[in-house]
Amino acid sequence: MSPSSTMLVLGISHASAPLDLLERLAGTDRPAEDLVSDVTAVDGIDAAVVVSTCNRLEIYAETRGGAAGPGGADEPAGLGELTGLGQLFARHAGVDHEEIAPHLYSHHADGAVRHLFAVASGLESVVVGEDQILGQVKLGLERSQRLDRTGRVLAKAVQTALRVGKRARNETGLNEAGRSLATAGLGFFERRVGSLHGKTALVIGAGAFAGVVVAALRRSGLDRVHVANRTPEKAQRLAETTGGVGYDLTDLPRLLTEVDVVVGATAATGHLVTARDVEEALAARDGRELFVLDLSLPHNIAPGAAELPGVTFVDLRRIAEEGQEDEISTASVQAAHELIDAEVEQFRTGLRLAGAKPVLTALRTAANEAAEAELDRLARRLEGIDGTVRREIDRSVRRIVDKALHQPTVLVRELAADPDGARHIAAFTRLFVAAEADGDTPQHPNEHAPNDPKHPNDPNDPNAKNEKKIEAIA
Repeated sequence: MSPSSTMLVLGISHASAPLDLLERLAGTDRPAEDLVSDVTAVDGIDAAVVVSTCNRLEIYAETRGGAAGPGGADEPAGLGELTGLGQLFARHAGVDHEEIAPHLYSHHADGAVRHLFAVASGLESVVVGEDQILGQVKLGLERSQRLDRTGRVLAKAVQTALRVGKRARNETGLNEAGRSLATAGLGFFERRVGSLHGKTALVIGAGAFAGVVVAALRRSGLDRVHVANRTPEKAQRLAETTGGVGYDLTDLPRLLTEVDVVVGATAATGHLVTARDVEEALAARDGRELFVLDLSLPHNIAPGAAELPGVTFVDLRRIAEEGQEDEISTASVQAAHELIDAEVEQFRTGLRLAGAKPVLTALRTAANEAAEAELDRLARRLEGIDGTVRREIDRSVRRIVDKALHQPTVLVRELAADPDGARHIAAFTRLFVAAEADGDTPQHPNEHAPNDPKHPNDPNDPNAKNEKKIEAIA
């Protein structure tokens, strides 16, 4: 990310929008890959990562010509960029921009990095501290990498966020209290009926999220967990991990009469279980209560089932509204935010130091090439010099170059880490270029005679080449 580029995030989540709108967003048939491609087609955006979950859709973008540098303040991004991305959101979801706009949030520069770190830490999740978001953030990065749509700095930011997320959970107490959505939902049932030990569950879905759900059910002490999926073979492989059986989705009506707990955990865009299916199953259950946990957006199980007597229905809306039973302590959350603040500062300093590398490289290259030119000139004038003496002169000149560059190198790195680092580096570059252009570099009194092949105006002069290199960086 150059000094004139920055990071931007535009998103919508359970914290900013009603779940029925999120359900419509999640129900789109357009894959996240399309959104990544559309975002990077916007003028001024070099790279993008999309984080897409059942209750969150966020675009992280690397933009050119932002209001702040890579370590700048969290100032609003250009209205044109935000409007353009907001319209992409609307088109991607198939909703009017006017409907979605009030629910969008944005962060810029440091604020975008801080938000990304907080998301990866689970601090922005429905269930604070849950760790499934780590896999979803990683998936977003891998998706953009496959499409070759993620820049070096944006990739570094996401990779750092994954590390920060793990640190926050392991070092602040979030890991002990953080739970999956499945565990949070099961907590509602346990508070109503006590332990689920000995009961039988059915998970609809056999993907990665369903695997997390099955593991949570197993930890809750259920006797057996069955799995239903469009591909019965996948369902069987997952069900075997808990001693259950895999089924086809066509078996759902019968299974609803047999199991105690039904969990929706697929990305299907339509209801796989209707209210009528549940009503008919209840008639064959001899009064046994049915516990329904729908963790999907769009819903796998029609919300109308919640109105039926004999059904305890929990979905993401209820989890979000009623919160967690084991609320994470304020101290743990505060500690996580402090850790994130420190990591943001470290990330920002790293970007500044990276910005100093081209200047330092050009400076050292210029000095080394000037030394090489001087040694070559000396070798021509002292053609019969002893090899041992020549090598000693060579070592001495190079030691002088290293010593002369040491303090400027330290100073450049210190200035780069300063809040005004980009400005300092630009000033240092201009100063160096000015010194080269004005001929302030000490020269041998007989150097550069008019017929000398290394005259300052000669395009073959290494000093002239170095000057152009540094001007390009400036």
